Amino acid sequence: MGRTIAPYSRQILQIEENLSEFRRALRKEDQAIYDELIRSSKLQVQAGVMAASPYPIDSMLLTMVIELKKEIKKLQADIQKLQGH
Repeated sequence: MGRTIAPYSRQILQIEENLSEFRRALRKEDQAIYDELIRSSKLQVQAGVMAASPYPIDSMLLTMVIELKKEIKKLQADIQKLQGH
């Protein structure tokens, strides 16, 4: 019988646990940003499930980048409005 893969949401929690020492070593302000990035990856769980990768960190990182890009686009639009363009 083949090896079963843990549910994606459980894999995210495992990655968080594996990185707990890394997080603790970060400065306080960086810990807050790290936490935001982890939360942003959790917002896209359904996309991660569809990726079905043996390395869930790949899809987690990609969803973090997507969320950051969305924030950048929104900020750029806000700047354009403020500049009157």
